[in-house]
Parts: sequence; C-alpha cells; structure tokens
Amino acid sequence: MTVKAGEASANHSWRGWLKFIAIGLSGYVVLTLGVVAMVEVLGWEERLSYGIMIMTVMMGNFYANRRFVYPHSNRSKASYQAVRFVTIAMIFRVLEFYGFSLLIGPLAVNYVIALTLTSALGYLIKYFVFSIWVFR
Repeated sequence: MTVKAGEASANHSWRGWLKFIAIGLSGYVVLTLGVVAMVEVLGWEERLSYGIMIMTVMMGNFYANRRFVYPHSNRSKASYQAVRFVTIAMIFRVLEFYGFSLLIGPLAVNYVIALTLTSALGYLIKYFVFSIWVFR
C-alpha cells in the first residue's frame, strides 16, 4: 500500500480529527439509540444495555478508525492493532462505566446525560492515545 502525501499525519491533522469526531458521533448515536431502545422498549437494565451496545460500537469504531482516520496504519497487522485498540478501549470503557454508574447512581443524573458526558470525555482523550499507541 502506498502512502499519499499528508496521509501519514492524518491522525494529527484537522481532517483526521474531524473524521475521528464524525466516527465518534456516529458511535454515540448508535450507542444512545441502542441503550434507549433496550431500556425503554425491551425493559432491560441500563448497565446491561450499556455493556452490550458499547461492545458493538467498539467493533465498528476500530474498523472505521483504521480505515478512515488512520489509513497509514494499514501497514501494521490488524491483529496487533486490534489488541492494542481493545486494551485501550476497554480501560477507557471501564472508567466510563464507573463514571456512568456514579452519575446515574449516587448523583442521580439522567442516564442519557450521563452517557453523553462519559462518552464525550473518554472519546476526546482516546483520540490522542490511539494516535500515539494504537494506530502509529
């Protein structure tokens, strides 16, 4: 695979950042709609619904980020990147889950607002971690 000029630094450009945000927002919409559907329509518990949807979104995010935000990373084996991606994503998801649980539990914040807050903060930090360690 040939790397075009500017592609190698796509993860450090405004264009790369905007793609990352678009993928994040898409993931957020899928996550939120999925959690709301599971809670409101199926009557499932919020934490279970969140766990199921976060795994679904994580798989989609890996593919989309590798393909569109970090195209130069295709030179590395996908399996190695997937392990690093899942490791980092799971660490963040655990932290986000605890933040989500704290917000909906003791702090009594609406679960959709809690989901938005934890997702946004985690996604912002993950952009830099993914750039440095996962898709280098």
